[in-house]
Amino acid sequence: MRWARVGWARLGWKRRGWLRTSVAATALTATTIGVAWPVYLGVCAGRHLADARAAFKRLADSTRLVPPGPEVAARVREARGSAEAAMRYTSGRDWALLAHLPFSGGPARTARTYARAALDLATGLELLLEHDQARIPQALTHLQAARAALPQVAALRRVDTLAALAGLRGRFLVAVQSPDRARATGGVVRGFGVVTIAPTGWTVEPVRQVPNEPPGPAFDLGAGYAARYGTDATRELASSNRSPHFPYAARVWAAHHGLPVDGVIGADAATLARLSGLAGLPGLMRVIDQGHIRIWASDPARQRLLERTPLAGTLTPAPGPFAYVVVNDAGGEGIGRRLDRTVEYRVSPECGSTVSATLRNGDGDGKVWVSVFTSVGSRLEKAYLDGKVANLEEEVEHGHPVFSTTLDLAAGATRTLELRIAEPASTAAPVVPEQPMAKPQRTVITTGVTAGVSDGDRSCS
Repeated sequence: MRWARVGWARLGWKRRGWLRTSVAATALTATTIGVAWPVYLGVCAGRHLADARAAFKRLADSTRLVPPGPEVAARVREARGSAEAAMRYTSGRDWALLAHLPFSGGPARTARTYARAALDLATGLELLLEHDQARIPQALTHLQAARAALPQVAALRRVDTLAALAGLRGRFLVAVQSPDRARATGGVVRGFGVVTIAPTGWTVEPVRQVPNEPPGPAFDLGAGYAARYGTDATRELASSNRSPHFPYAARVWAAHHGLPVDGVIGADAATLARLSGLAGLPGLMRVIDQGHIRIWASDPARQRLLERTPLAGTLTPAPGPFAYVVVNDAGGEGIGRRLDRTVEYRVSPECGSTVSATLRNGDGDGKVWVSVFTSVGSRLEKAYLDGKVANLEEEVEHGHPVFSTTLDLAAGATRTLELRIAEPASTAAPVVPEQPMAKPQRTVITTGVTAGVSDGDRSCS
């Protein structure tokens, strides 16, 4: 009897051991699945996000963006597929649970945001590539959502520029400018061509050289233009683009061309030659920022879209710190290619701001007409040329005070024009446009009280 009791006890212990082992194994399996499943989701989502990022990187590095080649559409489709896969992994209930847990919540929410932004970016780009005017607002909505989610991505700040380029349609006059003689929009016009932009692609007609013809009829651009540049400035192509406001020059060129066009593109010959082979999106945006491509559209709706971008090259009476140094060749010696420029803008409404333009000539003597456009509502207090007090001609263009003088530049000479101005206080970021020339402008911007100067009735450090 005793042995029987012992046997049952042993059997009971074995059964309880088996039960404990089963419970432990089940708990371990559940824990493993509970840990492994989120890890699996995270790895998959991360892999697809990395694939989308790689596709966007290849797109940005593409050498055929204007006009877009077939590889551009392929890269966008690639990015969209990866972004959709990442969204599938980050949009379910399991991921929503992860997003609310203490340790995994932050990374999970970030991954979901990135996946949604990648999909918005790919969708917006696909809509732009459809070349459908009616779908541009929808494309902008997606692209702006991506920009809001990924503000650190520099290329997304150019959403409006991409949309404006995608929205171009019709026959555009192409004005080819030579940087040998400096002009506000890039150089004297040496030739005209025509490009027809259609959803199926671009058709380019040969560029014809501008003949030496007698001056044409005057083109009315308003009393302000005539007062600053002269009534005859629109009659000759050599004088037609002294103003940095590109629509002025574009309208004059279209009138000289004589045939109806839907807009005007201004660019120098070197930029046109390498336009389809620029080093990807960063290279394209760089030449746009430097003013080497300017576009005007005769259609008001398209022009409004362009005016939201650097492509338009417009002067607008917007408030805020502003300094724009414009150089026009005044001697015909071809100084445009050999001129080095440095513009320093020290912004300090409390103590007075300073705009300093340093011009250094290379070989050969020259003469330039220099104009400094300052912020709306600003006032010139003192001007110096090479450290000596100077008297400048003062006018206004599109709400901006503009101060001008003519400078002789001997070979190898350096001249510095400095303006001390009082300007309205503003929280806007300083704007310093760059005139398109053969050599890029060096720009230095400083802000704050320490940027001011001690001067007479003011005391600033």
